[in-house]
Amino acid sequence: MLKHDRQLLRRYGMLGTILAVTVAMLFWLLFVGRRLFSIFIPFLLAIILAYILNPLVEFLEERRVPRSLGILLIYAVFFSLAFLFCVTAIPALINELQKLGEMLPQYTNQFQHFLFSLQSDYRRINMPESIRMALDQNILNLQAAIQALLERVTGSVLNLFSNLLAMLVIPLMVYYFLRDMDALKRSVVLLFPKKYRSWFVAMGSEMDRTMGAYFRGILVISFLVGVLTYVGLALVGLDYALILGILAGLTNVIPYFGPIIGAIPAVLLALLTSPALALKAGLVYVIVQQLESHVIAPQVLGRSLGLHPLVVIFVLVLGGKLYGLPGLIFAVPFTAVARIFLKHVIDFAANRNGR
Repeated sequence: MLKHDRQLLRRYGMLGTILAVTVAMLFWLLFVGRRLFSIFIPFLLAIILAYILNPLVEFLEERRVPRSLGILLIYAVFFSLAFLFCVTAIPALINELQKLGEMLPQYTNQFQHFLFSLQSDYRRINMPESIRMALDQNILNLQAAIQALLERVTGSVLNLFSNLLAMLVIPLMVYYFLRDMDALKRSVVLLFPKKYRSWFVAMGSEMDRTMGAYFRGILVISFLVGVLTYVGLALVGLDYALILGILAGLTNVIPYFGPIIGAIPAVLLALLTSPALALKAGLVYVIVQQLESHVIAPQVLGRSLGLHPLVVIFVLVLGGKLYGLPGLIFAVPFTAVARIFLKHVIDFAANRNGR
């Protein structure tokens, strides 16, 4: 009986510890982390890039290339490709951005004229006054939403340039993360008592594999989505195909909502030319997303993060509400890490109680 009581005490003690840690993490995310999250973004980006590049570093290390030299070689290749991209693609991108900036007031006026004509058309229809007033209000809300969206995009671009100095530190942090990755892992493991180290190593290894595969897969998928979108929009004759292709690739990192966010500007721009072009542009995005969902993602990612779609949608809404765009990007991988952590803690508690 005494042994059974000790087992129950250990079980409830472990469950209490899990609950306390979970509550503390939620408290930090909801109240403290919200204010400090922007400070950690460069570190998070550096960790993600280190995850992406580490297999290349290990590949060179297996071929007797010193780790530091391997990192510098990868940097040299990366910056060479970046320079080549700047020489070939940046002039076209700048040209499109300048053209878009010049035409944006005209596009805004055209869209407002389209809404006014739509308003005039349905007013000719005999309908109850309450429905007409509701439609008028919805059109006003749509105009306000578009204006707010343009202001937020402009603010995001300005904020990006204001944080450029912090972003320039990222390559240096990535270098040190890659160079000292094994030492950092050993240091973290040594923080735990000996009897818990094997458990922590197993949990850390699963997190490492899952996050590494996820971030590398997302990078490849987003690149392919951007290229396919650019090619498709260029083929249907839509202006600013390069900008819209890059936008599609960037927003694709946000599950479920990202493709919709990326498609809206293209469809609106096409609608200013003709409904037929808008239909073609929308069809391009549908085809690309079908290819991404059924062909590219299964081949590149291979396996999911083990999260139910409802959980993904919930954490995306919560992350976006609390942290904005960074919350949308990091919500899913953070949740996957939390799932792995809880799974290993529960398994550890079950194994101890089973003894």
